[in-house]
Amino acid sequence: MNILSLIFDQGCLLCGYSDSFSEKYGLCKKCAFPLLFHEKKGEKCHVCGRPLISEDGICMRCRNEDYSFDTNRYFWDYDGVAKTVIGLYKFKGQRRIGRFLALAVYRYLRRKGLDNVLLVPAPCSPARLKKTGYNHMEAVCRALKGLHGIPFAAVLRRRRGRQLKKLGKQERKEELADKLYIKPKDVRKFQSLCQGKHIILLDDVFTTGTTASACSRILKENGAENVDIVTFAID
Repeated sequence: MNILSLIFDQGCLLCGYSDSFSEKYGLCKKCAFPLLFHEKKGEKCHVCGRPLISEDGICMRCRNEDYSFDTNRYFWDYDGVAKTVIGLYKFKGQRRIGRFLALAVYRYLRRKGLDNVLLVPAPCSPARLKKTGYNHMEAVCRALKGLHGIPFAAVLRRRRGRQLKKLGKQERKEELADKLYIKPKDVRKFQSLCQGKHIILLDDVFTTGTTASACSRILKENGAENVDIVTFAID
């Protein structure tokens, strides 16, 4: 590992190798490309995006769910290198990785032929916002707008409450029932921006789908016709 490259914030955050790619994206090409060009084959659940085993169309997890979003699509399983990369960005403040995650989203949108898109970043908890000073999903959206011109609307807000990662599925639903909202001035802004747009909620990890569903419900109550979810990983 090249320690000097890490000290001067140029090297790959996984292996330390320094190249032009790592300077911009936080990962060298050797570490980044297996993630960037990874795509799961086979039939996937129409709802959550997980691979289907013997199910038809919808996986067993989603059959009894009443999600407010239309579909979720994700890039990686939340383990190994992907988990490390997301953790470096989300918990360790390695902002260069935000550009890499933005690149992954851009490639997905291009591959799927999705245009006329409006991104909405999932809201950050007040505690995390206070600790890090920025909304990590909004930062990815800003990178997508700056690098590729994709518009976004950071309108969702979250009130102070318990940490979701410590809660079960039902507890998450109860916790989020009155914690998510859009400010009145942002409602008008969102209603204007979302007209005729493909609304995509961007989040880091899909676990139970509770947060994605609660956010989608708020967006639909305030003008969105359809909401698809894009997440970096699924747990």
